[in-house]
Amino acid sequence: MLFGSIPSWRIIRNTIAVGSLLGLTMCENIDNIDISAGGKATIPKASLIDELLGAVPFSGFDKVDFSETFKNQGVTPDQVDSVHMKAFTIIIEAPNNGNFDFIKSVHFFAQAAGLPKIEIASMDTVPQGKREIDLVINNDVELKPYVTAPSMQISSEVQGKRPDEETVLGAAVVLDVDIHIPGCN
Repeated sequence: MLFGSIPSWRIIRNTIAVGSLLGLTMCENIDNIDISAGGKATIPKASLIDELLGAVPFSGFDKVDFSETFKNQGVTPDQVDSVHMKAFTIIIEAPNNGNFDFIKSVHFFAQAAGLPKIEIASMDTVPQGKREIDLVINNDVELKPYVTAPSMQISSEVQGKRPDEETVLGAAVVLDVDIHIPGCN
């Protein structure tokens, strides 16, 4: 049977093809969620004796638990297929005239009970004069076992010297979580 000059089987086939393509595209967009975590660190001003930096503890990163975030999204940890770092930003919150000139390099790591410590983000040469830096993300790291663990820690290793004034750093992490939704592969 003809629909105008186009056979009806052709219209049906094309409609199914377009619908399938849209369904695949929609699944790609709905089976990923962003989750975030934040931390703060206060670095005391330099003294004559204490000039070198090592580990800088960020409160809020000492025990990161995403179970409540998953629950709010209607996701259980067993529905998580994959997790990758999307962004990691550090900013100077205080003093107002502060910058990252006191830091030469910074590396951040994820750890969880029974899992190895892995590097997740870094900056080997911190640019001078900046108040905000976006770290280089280690895209090869699969964070699923860390994020779905009962508790994950994010730690840092910093090289540089203590700042001339007490400095407050803020850090924000955004993770891309790929979840399993029935009907979406």
